[in-house]
Amino acid sequence: MPGLLPNVDPDGLLEYSVVYTDRAVNHMSQSFQAVMNDISTTLKSVYGAEAVVVVPGSGTFGMEAVARQFATGRNVLVIRNGWFSYRWSQIFEMGDIPAHETV
Repeated sequence: MPGLLPNVDPDGLLEYSVVYTDRAVNHMSQSFQAVMNDISTTLKSVYGAEAVVVVPGSGTFGMEAVARQFATGRNVLVIRNGWFSYRWSQIFEMGDIPAHETV
């Protein structure tokens, strides 16, 4: 099946290109750990915190982590102020997280 631009990636190998992977850093490497330590130190300093958590995932992953940590079995209030307020409701409903949700 021809693509919209048949001259772009005619062999279908862009997905496996080093365009991204040449910049990807192994999360077990010393350089990755140094970056994470620097981020952690900076966040602690900026927020005056003793500890911080860097969530390595998408925005939805972070939202779900927060929901499960702080809303499990509790009453929650979701204020409709944009698209992400609906995402909160989806996360709560899919995970059966809060005891009660008020919108």
